Amino acid sequence: MAAYTHVDGALGSEASTREVALRDLLQVLRRRRSTIIASVLCCTALATTGALLYEPRFTSQAVLIIDPRTTEVTDINAVISNLPREAAAIRTEIDMITSTATAAKVVDRLGLVHDPEFNGAIERPSAIDRAIAGINDTLGYDLSPLQQQITGYLNSAGIGVKEPTTAEKERAAVIADVRRGLSATSDAQSYTILVSFKAKEAEKAARIANAFVDEYLRDQLQTKKDVNQQANKWLEDRINELRAQVEVSDKAVQDYRAQQGLVLGSAGGETFLSQQLAELNRALVVAQTERGRAEARAQNARIVARSPTQGNAAEILGSPLIQRLGEEESGIARRLAEYRTRYGDQHPAVQAYVNQLTNLRQKMREEATKIMAVINNEVEIARARERELEAALKKLTAETAGELGANVRLAQLQREADANRRVYEGLLQRLVETREQDDLQQRDARVVSLAEPPLEPSTPGKKLFVGGGLAVGLLIGMFLAFLRDHLNKTFRNTQHVEETIGVPAIGLVPSLPHHKNAKPEDYVLDRPRSEYSEAVRAIGVSLYARGALNTGSVVMVTSAVPGEGKTTVCLTLARMLAASGRRVLLLECDLRCPRIGNVLGDNAPGDLSDLIVGKAEWNDVVQVDGRTGLHYVVGRPHCDHPQELLGSEKLASIIKFASLEYDCVILDTPPMAVVADAGVLTRSATECLFVVRWEQTPRAVVQRAIERLTELGRDVTSVVLSRVDLKKLARTDASEEAYGMNEARRYYTR
Repeated sequence: MAAYTHVDGALGSEASTREVALRDLLQVLRRRRSTIIASVLCCTALATTGALLYEPRFTSQAVLIIDPRTTEVTDINAVISNLPREAAAIRTEIDMITSTATAAKVVDRLGLVHDPEFNGAIERPSAIDRAIAGINDTLGYDLSPLQQQITGYLNSAGIGVKEPTTAEKERAAVIADVRRGLSATSDAQSYTILVSFKAKEAEKAARIANAFVDEYLRDQLQTKKDVNQQANKWLEDRINELRAQVEVSDKAVQDYRAQQGLVLGSAGGETFLSQQLAELNRALVVAQTERGRAEARAQNARIVARSPTQGNAAEILGSPLIQRLGEEESGIARRLAEYRTRYGDQHPAVQAYVNQLTNLRQKMREEATKIMAVINNEVEIARARERELEAALKKLTAETAGELGANVRLAQLQREADANRRVYEGLLQRLVETREQDDLQQRDARVVSLAEPPLEPSTPGKKLFVGGGLAVGLLIGMFLAFLRDHLNKTFRNTQHVEETIGVPAIGLVPSLPHHKNAKPEDYVLDRPRSEYSEAVRAIGVSLYARGALNTGSVVMVTSAVPGEGKTTVCLTLARMLAASGRRVLLLECDLRCPRIGNVLGDNAPGDLSDLIVGKAEWNDVVQVDGRTGLHYVVGRPHCDHPQELLGSEKLASIIKFASLEYDCVILDTPPMAVVADAGVLTRSATECLFVVRWEQTPRAVVQRAIERLTELGRDVTSVVLSRVDLKKLARTDASEEAYGMNEARRYYTR
């Protein structure tokens, strides 16, 4: 869709831009001035009422500091540690100062239950009494009779009667009221805490603030002492219990040792049987080692006995004879190899050396056999020694089995006795430390300055109250004005339409607030010089100037949603054009909710649906308006599928035929955002007039409907704003059509 944009060369300058922006802001304030006035009046009234009811208050402040310095008199660990110097710890101390428990102590200490300022059960001037007294002081009038009448009326209605209460409820209410007047703050950048209290009297405010500080410091020190005393009491009780347990566990160890006859040996904590068992185990390990060595030696001897030439037999068997025979064997084998190389295997010398080598090896095997017998004997001796030690160990183990079980139980009893003694000694030492700490407790905070009675009240005066209410009301009103204007997603004037959706807005159709009984379609004929008639006539002129009312033109009139005034625009425009002498045909294509027949009359035997399906002829459906000569065809809601009828080729040919017979054909179509009936008529129309209700229809809905028309191949050529309140428009808008509207009304007749 081509955007419709108006460019003014003067807007290029920065000064003009600021002027336009300022004008828009002022226009918003003017348009929403009722909201601003209502907000100012409400806030001023509330502020005035509050000023009359509110009593002046005095605020007194004391300063505390969480002391970062600590005094270390001893190296003993404290039962309760000092406060950490962190924001969370300071926040916790502030909560303690403002807690209900601290407030209850202050209330009881100062007797605030009997103070009328905090105890609502005590008789004191009511809000009405204070308001009337404020009026008396401000205006100088005596309103005592009025006060008595109001009080009597409220008492008779049960409003001013106070319900009976108990002492506990009174005290709880006083504590809550005192806490509301208390505040404790810290800036999170230092260790200071500001304790403030607000009261009606300056001296009372200072006294209560100092009482909170004093109670907090007292409670801090008392908490440490109470915790330390509780720790001492617990340690004493626990030490007495442990002392008895140590005595019982030591006696159990001695009794069990005597009962089992567990006599300690010379090695310290071991018995004689345990020492013998350990020695026998060591001897068995030695015997097993010797037996392993003997078996390994026997295995090597068997290898040498089978083949004395393999391996080092002398090293394996440890025999000097085998060693000497081995050396001879090496010499003979070397000479044998030389002779074989020189003379061959058949030489007599070679045969002699072969015989010598054979005899020598036979001697080595015989010697190895003898040695192996000796080694086997050693293996048997080692095995016998091992068996003897195993038998002795088994026997001794059987003898000491009972003693080992007794030793296990004895060790368990000894461990229990030692553990009890260690715990007893540790707690005894800790008891001595905590007793020394009882007189060394220090506060974690100290007073920097006590609260002093203030000289001036901390609450604002009555004039400031009223002035503040006026200013706040003005600000709130302006905020609400801009907010309402921002949230208003409708169209305010034709310029707004063109800037938002880029379609020319050709006119405004005013509403008829002063003629509620008059029908617009008759009013345009009965009062041709009225504002309403001139507005409709201006729309016709604009359409004619744009070529939309040339001979053979088909103007499709639609809207986004129902209630926009679409049918009214069709009727008034069609009747005015017909009254001016033009041949105009009005086709009611809204087959779901038709209205034209109810307005102009419906006496024809057929309607548009009958004409499309062939049940009626042209002369059977066309009716004539008696006042203007307007030809119209009504629609009746008896069709189940109106979209199929409206999109048929038959209707397209009917509209084409009508465009040849009439100067202008106007199609009253259904709303685009509700049903899709109007979309099928776009191919038959030459112009599309879109009706939007002024300050009513959301812009997004209108834009979406226009986009749907564009998607169907029909651009919206013009827009009309309907049901416009011209007085409100002239008063709240600065657009061109609103300028001079009040002065222009003398050209119109009512």
